[in-house]
Amino acid sequence: MLTPDIAKMGYNPANFAYWIGTGPWVAGYSVYYAISFYNAGTQTESARSAWWGPKTDPKKLYGGFGLIRIPVDPTGQATARRIWRKFEGQPERMIHEIPDNSTTKYQDDVL
Repeated sequence: MLTPDIAKMGYNPANFAYWIGTGPWVAGYSVYYAISFYNAGTQTESARSAWWGPKTDPKKLYGGFGLIRIPVDPTGQATARRIWRKFEGQPERMIHEIPDNSTTKYQDDVL
């Protein structure tokens, strides 16, 4: 499978899930996201995209990004996409699996 191209990925500046101070969303956070394609039938996963970020809320009030323009697999092999997140200085983790190859938005509401 191809590696996802995150060049067009972005976030909705009006879509945050948490006030600063909730869970990992603390003052001064820097967060990164990566995407991988996944095929449930063959249980294979692509290489992860480059890390998108670092990102922080410019208003310094919120955390939990509303991701937009999440890449889809143009070959159609992916049956899902996995979203990976890491905070500066912390280990990465998979926070969500989008169960299709068409949805291009995701609200990060994972603590």
